[in-house]
Formats: sequence, C-alpha cells, structure tokens
Amino acid sequence: MTVAVCALFTTLPAAADSGQNGGLVSQLIRAAQMHKLAVVAVVGVVALAVAIWLIAKRHFLLLKVCVVLGIVVVVGFGWMKFEEKYPNEKVFSLQRYKEALPIVLGNDIPLTTFAPVSVLKVHNRYITKTAYPVIDIHFHLESLPLDITPDQLVAAMDAVGVSQIVNLGGLPGVYQNLAEKFQAKHPDRIIMFAKADISAVQREGGIAEQVRWFDEAAGLGALGIKFSKSFGLGHRDASGKLVAVDDIRFDPLFTEAGRLGLPVLIHTGDPTAFFEKPDNHNERYAEMLVHPEWSLYKKPGYPTKEDMMKAREVLITRHPEITWIGAHMGMNDDDLDFAAYMLDKYPNYNVDMSSVVHSLGRQPYTARRFFIRYQDRILFGSDGGYKLAPAGSDGWTTERMYRSYFEFLETENEYADYPQSDITKQGHWRIYGLNLPPEVLEKIYYKNAQRLLPTHEAVVARLPPKSTPPALIAP
Repeated sequence: MTVAVCALFTTLPAAADSGQNGGLVSQLIRAAQMHKLAVVAVVGVVALAVAIWLIAKRHFLLLKVCVVLGIVVVVGFGWMKFEEKYPNEKVFSLQRYKEALPIVLGNDIPLTTFAPVSVLKVHNRYITKTAYPVIDIHFHLESLPLDITPDQLVAAMDAVGVSQIVNLGGLPGVYQNLAEKFQAKHPDRIIMFAKADISAVQREGGIAEQVRWFDEAAGLGALGIKFSKSFGLGHRDASGKLVAVDDIRFDPLFTEAGRLGLPVLIHTGDPTAFFEKPDNHNERYAEMLVHPEWSLYKKPGYPTKEDMMKAREVLITRHPEITWIGAHMGMNDDDLDFAAYMLDKYPNYNVDMSSVVHSLGRQPYTARRFFIRYQDRILFGSDGGYKLAPAGSDGWTTERMYRSYFEFLETENEYADYPQSDITKQGHWRIYGLNLPPEVLEKIYYKNAQRLLPTHEAVVARLPPKSTPPALIAP
C-alpha cells in the first residue's frame, strides 16, 4: 500500500503533464501542490485522530502497524522530494564514489568550482564610452537591484553613452509602478513595453482582459509588447496542459498588437544545450548541476526546441502585420544558419543580441559575417537589470556590463570575458570581438530601433475611441 501511495505521488504529476488522466486529475494534483501546508495539516489531524481512537480502543498492535506504515510513507515521500530536487543523484552508485575519491585525495576538483584565471598577455582595447547614442531594446527594470535608483541608472547610461533603454517588465500593476518610478522621472530615457499575462488563459474572459490591457498600456505610453519564454515553456491552461507558442487562443492578443502597430518582442525556447542530455558531454552541464530544473531533456509534457521553432514560425506566418523581434538572437545564437533562414524568410522578423555574446563571441568570423549581412535586422540589447552592482563597486556594474558589450562589437579584443560572465555562467570560455564597421554599428546601436519603434502619437491614434485611457505619462 505504501509503495502504491508513493508511486501515485510520483507518477500522477508526469501523467498530468502529458494529459493522460484528464483535466480533473490534473487540477486536483495542482491544487494539492499549491496548498501543501493545508494538505499536510489535514493529513496530520486525521492521523492524530486515528491514533487517539486506536489507543482508546486498545488496538496497540494495529497502532504499531500504522506507525510503521507512517514512517515508511514519510521516508518514501522524503526520498521522492530528494530525487525531485537532485534528479541526477546516484547515492547508491559505486561509480560515483569512485569518481569522488580523486577529489578527496586532491587529484581532481568539482566541475562547478573550475574558474581558471588566464595568463594570456594580449593587447585588448577598452571602451569607456561609445560614440553612438545607443538604444537598449532589452532591459528589465523589474530585476534591477533596489539599491540602484533611477538617477543612478541614468547616470550610468550617460557614462557609457546609452541614450534610452526599453523596459520589458510590463505586467499589469508592475508596468504602472515602474513607469511611475523610472519613466515619469526620466521620460526621454525610458521606453516601456507592456507584457502579456499568459496565465490569463486559465481565467474565463482572461484573453479579452489582456486585449483591454494592451489598449490601456498603449494609452499609458507603451511602444511594444513582450512575450516571455514562459509562453511555451511555463504557463499552463486550466486543464494543466502547457500552453504552446502557436496556441490559437492567444490570437486576439497578437491581432490587437498588430492593429495598434506595436512591435512584439518574443522569447521562444531555451539554449539548445538545455534540451540535450545533461551529462559530462553537455557543454553547459555545470549550469544544470547547479540548476537541474533548467534541463528540458525528454521532460514529460514539454516540447522539443525544434517543435518550439516550428510553432514560432506558424505564429509569425499567421501575423505578417506584426513587427517581430526575436529575443536573444531568436534563441538561435548557436545556429546562425537557422537565424539567417528566419531573417531571409520573414521580412517582418528581427532579432536582438541580448545575453548571447557568450555564444557569438566564440564564433567571431561567422558572427561578424552575420552581423554585416543582417545589419538592418539586428537590434542592440543587454538583458540588463539582474544582479547589476552599484556604481563604484567591484562587481558587474551597469557601466561595466555595457562596456563589455561595446568592446565585443567595436574591437577585435581576444579572449575577453563576456558580459556578466561570473554571474550568468553561460560557459567556461572567453570571447573575441567583431570589430564591426561604423556604418553597421550605428544601425545596430540605434537606427534599427528608431525605425521599428512607433511613436506614442501613432499608437494612440489607432486606439478604439471609447477605450482610450488618459495618458498618465508624457511620450
């Protein structure tokens, strides 16, 4: 019985993910997972009541049996949670202990501690401030540490030559808070994108609610829409099924974005390595050892990367009226041939280069040819915000992050750190600069963004007259 109970707890979530047990089972499982403390409390009260009854009836033998079964269930559940947290565990593997012995003896080190310091002497060129008025199309004010104020952020932008940043953290409520804190104080420096709440699909009338949110945000000054990677890899509908990128239920959102003339910046998928087997042959194994939940290898109920790329194509084909921006080089930074295929096939598709310098910088010849060929379709982006350090500290400050990007684009530096390398830890390697021509740099840095971003007046002119809210923020 105990084994059956443990097996039930371990197999039902996977079955729910794959849709095998219908919506009711899935909803019950997810309700229990969302209210774990309540479930534990109820089970505890019932167990206590049963124990008191057995003692009162002097059924001591049955009480002992129940206690033993209870211990087995608790241990079994604990082991299940242990395996959930450490999916790569091999506690009973003799091979693992043999592999650990050299570490104990000092003849080896754990992979996650490997952090070599280069002794290579190269003549790299450092850039304090770029000569171009950079527009950062991909920034997250919602992730910015609280000890960095709006004035400090703008001062850092001034120090390196960034004229404007586009904030993508624009969920209802969050948008208004960030607009009030940052954009109201620096309206000429901060551009706001609204963000779609994918979980709205779980609520009756939720999609229509999000259409209204797009209209409201447009009236407040939003110049674009962001769809995060949870659209396809995270959010589920009311039945517990993972929402797909080409889910037709979201079509009204994209139709409204197109009608308003708002570009859509969409993050589809994860690094290719996350979809591959997490073992010693995976080049980003160190990351998945620390974050095993990032691995999508044969994960029940989840799409393959190829499936996600195909679904994105369906979506783009369905909405040729939208100006699309594929976040992080469309998540094809490790396959620039496919990125080129997308740009060639879909003239309304563009990409930003945020958070992929770690990949582009180790293929400098291929990347340079790509940037020159598609100089009209690539936008500068940093993915900045997360774990940025205050100015003057030893960490990855806003200034240091931007300078790292600029040096990658403008110099032929060799064996350099990629942006926030010891924070994101996207690979144990260094990068090489592209040394792009000035006419290419000015397009990537700001001209492409200027061309693709609409004006607030143009967006407001497309709003339904009765839906137009008062503009709280000057354009």
